[in-house]
Amino acid sequence: MDSCSSSPKPKSFKQACDNCRRRKIKCSRELPCDKCQRLLLSCSYSDVLRRKGPKFRTLYPLAPIHPLVSRQRNILQCHGQQYSGDKEWFPDPMGYPISGSPVSPPPFALEEPQYPPTEHTDSFSRLPLPELVSSPDSTNSLTDSAGGAIFPSPRNLSPAILLAHVNVYLKYMFPIMPVVRRETLQQDCHHPERLSPQRYAFLASLCAATHVQLKLDGAAPVADPSQFHSGVDGRSMMSGKELLAEAVWARKECDLVEDIGIESLLTSFFLFAAYGNLDRQEHAWFYLCQTTSMVFTLGLHRESTYAELSVEEAEEKRRIFWLVFVTERGYALQQAKPVMLRNSIHKPQVLCSDDPILAYGFINLIGVFEKLSVNLYDWVCAGGRDGPGEMPPTSAIQANLSKPISLEGVSEIQRVDILVTQQWLQAMMWKLSMTRPSQPGSRNDAVLPFHLPVLVGKDVMSVIGAASQGAVDAHGIGMEQKLFDLGTSVADVSRSLSTKAAHSLAESAIDPRELLWGMLSTLSRIRGSQSYLFPSLLERCKGIVGLDCSFSMSNFLPPLPASSSGTFDPISSWAAHENNRSNTNTGAWEIISLPDKPHDQSNDTMESVPRILPPTSGPAEIPFQPGTSSLLA
Repeated sequence: MDSCSSSPKPKSFKQACDNCRRRKIKCSRELPCDKCQRLLLSCSYSDVLRRKGPKFRTLYPLAPIHPLVSRQRNILQCHGQQYSGDKEWFPDPMGYPISGSPVSPPPFALEEPQYPPTEHTDSFSRLPLPELVSSPDSTNSLTDSAGGAIFPSPRNLSPAILLAHVNVYLKYMFPIMPVVRRETLQQDCHHPERLSPQRYAFLASLCAATHVQLKLDGAAPVADPSQFHSGVDGRSMMSGKELLAEAVWARKECDLVEDIGIESLLTSFFLFAAYGNLDRQEHAWFYLCQTTSMVFTLGLHRESTYAELSVEEAEEKRRIFWLVFVTERGYALQQAKPVMLRNSIHKPQVLCSDDPILAYGFINLIGVFEKLSVNLYDWVCAGGRDGPGEMPPTSAIQANLSKPISLEGVSEIQRVDILVTQQWLQAMMWKLSMTRPSQPGSRNDAVLPFHLPVLVGKDVMSVIGAASQGAVDAHGIGMEQKLFDLGTSVADVSRSLSTKAAHSLAESAIDPRELLWGMLSTLSRIRGSQSYLFPSLLERCKGIVGLDCSFSMSNFLPPLPASSSGTFDPISSWAAHENNRSNTNTGAWEIISLPDKPHDQSNDTMESVPRILPPTSGPAEIPFQPGTSSLLA
């Protein structure tokens, strides 16, 4: 009877009580538990536990206040939910200083509420009911409350900002980075608050890379303000520095390890492009390594991976692999870094693609970099002639690179990229061959012709002279660095030639001084302003082109001045062409208008924004070591 009359044992729960779980202390799992009894707390087990592992902060209905812009706390009252946040959770964007970025009025808008303006309501109404917009490869990380209802996440980039940058990207950068889905990309811009964290970080990084590569910041106003404001709805401005800080912040909101996918890969790639165009090479190399690591993690280097995919998805991922392949090889050559990727999969199809002309040009660019052997990179990375390895056959590589490429019908932006890269790589092979130990006082041991930089430089200036300014500017800092490399090589050749040899070269090919004037002229106005490498190249060429020491770089403005010594007339065919072209430029990037097809820009008149940057010093010489980089996307 005693056992029957005794009180039953308290019920034991499978989880700690709410108070103990929040305080992270051991719980007896009774009702009430021992800790709550001792502290006179109300013990309950009402919290719903979620899966273990990394979780996004968006699981809770709290919207962080980003330090870039102050928000009103009632931004989401229209959704019946008050959001608040703690600024200590997020990094200060000023912790990511961007050197070399001029302090100038930021040129893109920033809205207060992150919801579609009234003028876009009709177009947005065609989109599906509220849900997270993302690509098929993205993770479906919901922004939900404990009850499972979907809450939009406030974003710092408005639809107007996203659409403006996406349109510019599709117009000028898609031909050299054909790795996005055009329609999906534009649709996702309409509702940034509904995007998954991965998708939003991807879009933010794309905007930052576009803004920085095309140098959309500047002190000078755009030529057509009405066109510009129509793209950003006339609101306050946002700079490239702020866009990059926003992209880095958005990336930190994602779980990079748990959610590796195509969007995460492209986010790293665009962050690499943004930092590379700012000449911040340590950051750029970090994100490029991150990109190549994701290529291996996703198995994009194995042909068997693509057999399991649909035709459309397989082609998209092939383009991504090969874009990273050519980018890694171009960047590693300049920075003396190793390469990880090999040409281990099939190339994208041409005839069955959505844009055969674009695919054909892209495959030709791949073919240029496939001619560079892996042992070449191993030798350069090991220190060149100071390393233990055997020198690669630079003569054979240069012979392959010198073969003509048929580019009939290829878009102007792609044609400039392929031809300039082909000639620039030949100059790099020449520079490598000059590091071979030779007999004192003899040039006969050089594998390649000593005047090769003059020949390839002539071809490069012919390509640039026939192209529109926008087609040249679209390649960002990489085009500036290629011209600088070529210019210093031509200057080295000119200083070593005797008067008779220089005269013979001028009669048979081109006067090196005339060639240097053309390169200086191009660098003096590339991307709407003077290149940061222009002062360094001008300093190295002063004695060659006939400038005296009192010549000021501020006097070097198009049209090109005559030599102060009167010994040389620098007005070349390229200088005249550049002068005529500068008189006809309207001086504005086309922000909103897009061609029907991505490759139609070959028939457009593409100009650049007239901007002014303070001259900065460039490298004093071109050793084949890390120093002057080139982005070859």
